[in-house]
Amino acid sequence: MDMETQGLVLDPHEKDVSNEGSIEGGEDTPRSKTSLRMHYEAQVSVLRRQMGDLESIRLGLGLSQRKMSQLLMVDPSSWTRWTKQGDEAPPHVWRALQWYSILNEKIPGLTPQYFMNQSPQVLHQKALQELVSEKAERQAEMSVLSRKLDGFSVEKQALNAEVAKLKKDLKFHRKISIFILSISLVWAAVFLVWKFI
Repeated sequence: MDMETQGLVLDPHEKDVSNEGSIEGGEDTPRSKTSLRMHYEAQVSVLRRQMGDLESIRLGLGLSQRKMSQLLMVDPSSWTRWTKQGDEAPPHVWRALQWYSILNEKIPGLTPQYFMNQSPQVLHQKALQELVSEKAERQAEMSVLSRKLDGFSVEKQALNAEVAKLKKDLKFHRKISIFILSISLVWAAVFLVWKFI
């Protein structure tokens, strides 16, 4: 009886373990990939496109192969093997590199030595002190900018007062001009009337 007649149809995404590990003619039969493994491999290919190959990541971090291996907690021979085989590192290594690069962007003072040192507490305190000093610098910059902004608001008020004064002067000069023009027209009319009389 085959499996379908018994009602035991395998899901195409499930791994067939019935022939796993069997040896035919002294050769291992190829193992089928589970859907989870294919999902991990797809994620690795996306990470590889985003981050580049293993060596370019290592060079971007400025680490030797030995330091990179220490950072990932793997044997240096593993790193060499992965790079020679076309970046065939396990998915968890790619995920660790992704997490490290994100941490490196978010916390610039977090160096690889933080993870590799025997005493990370000292480096943690140092990174914390750097962050505190950077925060103090930013606050000082903010207070300077705040004072400049206050100065600009005072200048703006002075300019607004000057504009209001100029508008008032313009209004006054317009009234004077109209008054002088009207007087001139009256005198011209008087002169014309006197001339024709």
